[in-house]
This record gives sequence, structure tokens and C-alpha cells, in this order.
Amino acid sequence: MASLSLDKVSIVYWHPDLERHRCGYCNNQNCSVLYGMWAEQLTVEDYQNLIDRGWRRSGKYCYKPVMHETCCPQYTIRCEALKFHPSKSQKKVIKRFNKFITDDSKQEKGDNISDNSSNTENSGENSSIGFISRQQPTNELDFSKFKDNTVQSADDCNIDESSDNRLDKAKVHINETKCDSEVAEEHKEVDSNIANTTATTTEVVKKGVGADPSRPPCKKAKLLRIERKQQKLIQKGLKIGQKETAKNEQKKLEDFIDQIPENAKHKLKIVLVSTSSPGEDWNESVNLEFQIYKKYQMAVHNDPPEKCKMEVFLRFLVNTPLKTVRSRGENGTVMLGSFHQQYWIDDKLIAVGVIDILPKCVSSVYFFYDPEYRFLTLGTYGSLREIYFVRSLHQILPSIEYYYMGYYIHSCPKMRYKGRLGNSLLLCPETYKWFPIENCIPKLDANKYSRLNDDIDAIDEEMCSSSDIDRIKILIGYTFTIFGRYKRTFGEVDVYENIGRLVGKKCADKLLFVSSKER
Repeated sequence: MASLSLDKVSIVYWHPDLERHRCGYCNNQNCSVLYGMWAEQLTVEDYQNLIDRGWRRSGKYCYKPVMHETCCPQYTIRCEALKFHPSKSQKKVIKRFNKFITDDSKQEKGDNISDNSSNTENSGENSSIGFISRQQPTNELDFSKFKDNTVQSADDCNIDESSDNRLDKAKVHINETKCDSEVAEEHKEVDSNIANTTATTTEVVKKGVGADPSRPPCKKAKLLRIERKQQKLIQKGLKIGQKETAKNEQKKLEDFIDQIPENAKHKLKIVLVSTSSPGEDWNESVNLEFQIYKKYQMAVHNDPPEKCKMEVFLRFLVNTPLKTVRSRGENGTVMLGSFHQQYWIDDKLIAVGVIDILPKCVSSVYFFYDPEYRFLTLGTYGSLREIYFVRSLHQILPSIEYYYMGYYIHSCPKMRYKGRLGNSLLLCPETYKWFPIENCIPKLDANKYSRLNDDIDAIDEEMCSSSDIDRIKILIGYTFTIFGRYKRTFGEVDVYENIGRLVGKKCADKLLFVSSKER
């Protein structure tokens, strides 16, 4: 007798009709076009396969934009975390944060650091989180009725079978030194100015009149900077004008993030709380998180108070279809599933990163923080911390290599910041292969929708065949069958062919689709 263990399978309710919503990026009505399905439960492997085909989740609702029809095509973007090196501005963000932890310094931003959090966070679904509000299916089954958590195959049942300007080019390499000739000229200018100013101070000045001869003359900031560079070169045994290898360029992301002394004034604690299998630690902090979420939405996104409800917070940022699973690696065990990464300073919760830990990546869902700490550029800091987290997980489970940032929308200038993170790849919407973002920008400048793969012969290798579609598992009532038998009674060939095209071969073989038909 064939049976199916429900605790090891992904169960979804498919929405066959094309959905149209108000676009969260251009704010036009009914121009955001997508397919969707409600996921009662998903294995982490199945969700990994889905996001590698352009799907994302908002709570338990999973959706995939129809790229060639939607107003703002949304390209899945991921960062190669193991190759990531922080830029100069990203280093400044980390240093500012560490300085605050160390000595309570609250230096305001004045160095042109780009704060991603000012428009949207590191996840990218922030502006769209409010418009995808598909409710739970009305024909939801009571899975507690399944005896021993299994369903019987229809073989043994009586079933009648009769996605502004050009994106700023990625500033991966920042030249922090000048050419030797230019430096030498500046040094000559400094030496000349020093000689001139020294000569003028030898004149006797009457008491209380003019400059104080005991104090050094005022100098321009430019001259002071060059003097400091000269002094540093001399201290390091280098000649003036000799090019120095920048120390920071040799450091890794970990070297910057871990630069918090043990005797720091504040204590930073980052706590990982499971929402796939919530326990007492979650129950104690859910209200704290909601209060920060409400303050954040009102201050940063200008949401009215009535829109910031607990039920909305729970539906989109807490409820998850992912099942928690332990994955044993080379150096320990990693828990896969949905989590909230809480940032605590002393005994105060200041920020929360909503993430999914999957077999190959950490996927960012949302990031929110207490607006009182906005001066710390927490949106950018959160992204860097999550890349840091990917790299630490990789030491335990080597298959985890990437940081998924949600969608990159080139047609929406405020969402282009994701492409500046560094070492980013975009997913081709036709072949589902990954390509460096710098190679994709010219195509997206020319057209909002573009096939990113230059190989015209390349195809979707996960495309379903007819036999793959016939093996799709369908739940009718409290029994399951396969589409090959289901279609003889109910038809719906176009619906399931479309399902196979959108979810791909791997998921078509594993997902269990709940049918609205009755036996």
C-alpha cells in the first residue's frame, strides 16, 4: 500500500490565475504581475530550489514575478560571500558601529556613507511587503485527521479515472593613494609653506598684539593631511613618495567586524531565535520586536499607526512554511529554517534581521531597527553582518556560500543599491543561470526585461518533460494521486504544465499540490 509521510513533504495550494497588484516600486495600479502559491509547509531543500528559479516568500505566501509582463522586473540577486571584500564606505560603517560600542561615540554621518536603510533594507522586499496580502486558503485541510501523519495513494482508493541613470559602476577597487609624481609635488608645496611660515614667526610680537609666537601657525587641512602622511611613511621606514600597501586592503570582513575590545563600554550580543520552531526565547521577545517594528515602519516608511498591527507583523515576518532541520557538516551541526537575528546592545534590543538559513545560502527576508539608532547606518551594517554570518556558517557546513538579498530592480533607482554591495550575481529569468551584475547592467539599461544569458542556445536545464508533469503529486481530500491519473477525470492539463514550467523539475517531483476538486 503506497503512503506519503506528510512531515517530510512540502504541501502547497496553487493559485492558477495570474495575479495583478499595485506595484510597490512604481506605485502604479494592477501592473505588478505574478504567479503565487500558499505554502502550508516547505522543506528547506524545496525552498532553495524555488528561489533559484526566481521565487520568494512573504510569510507563507510564495510568489514569482512574470518578468516579461510586470512593470518593474525583479531579478533574483545574490552575493558570493566567500569572495566578498568590504569597500571603503562599508569599512567606515563597521568602524563607526564599533566605535559606538567601544566608547559610546555618536559621531553623526558626514563622510558620504550610503545608508541603504534610509530607503529600504538589505532584503529588498520592503516596499512590496504590504501589497502581497494573499490570505490563507479557505479549503485548508485539517492535517491532524491524517492517521500516523500519512495519506494513502489513490491507487488504493475508489477514484473515478473515466523587474535615474546608469547604475553607478561597482566601486570594487578604491584607489586610496596618489601617483608618485603628484605626491612629490604636494610634498614640495608643503616644504615651501613650512619654510615660509616658520620665517614669519621669528618676528617679535608685542604682548597682546597679533598671533602668539609660542603657538604653531595655522595651516590648511590639506597641508596637515600631507604632513601626517609624511610622518606615517617615516615611522614605517618608507621614503616620501613611495607607494604604501594599504593595510585595510589586506584585511578580511572578519578583521573589521571583530575589532571590538573586551573592555568596550557597551556589550554587543547577537541572538539567533528560531521562528520555524519557536520556543520560550521567542515568546519572551516577540512583543519587544513588534514595538521596534512599529516604530521603524512609522519613522522610516511613513506607515500610519493603524497599518502597523501585530497580526500584520506576525503574518509577514514571523509565520513561515519552512520546516526546521539539522544539517550535519564537517565541523558541527547547522540548524536550517527561518530565524530572527536579534541585535542587543547591553540589555536593549535595537535591530532584527529576518532570515532563512537554507542548504546553500542565508536568504535575507527583512531588516528593521530602532530609529533612535539610525545614526549607526544599521541597514548597511546588517547586510555586512549577514555576509559575516554566511562565512561563519560555511566553516561548519561548506555548502553554504551565498547571501541572497531578494530582488534587484534596475528600473527602480532606489533599489539599485544592492548592486553596489560587491561580488553580486543576477539570475537569468530564462535559463536560470547566474551572471556578474556588471555584465548585466548594459542589457538592463537598454531594456527593463532582458535575457541575461548571452548563449542563445542555452536552455532551462530544469524544464519539465511530459512524464515529469504526469508524476506531480496531488492531494484530493485525504488521499493523493499523480497528475497522470488525475487529468483523466479533471483535466487541467494547462494548469499543471504551467506549474511544471514555473517550479522546475526538482520541485515538480517533490511538492504536494492540494486540489480544490472533490473526489
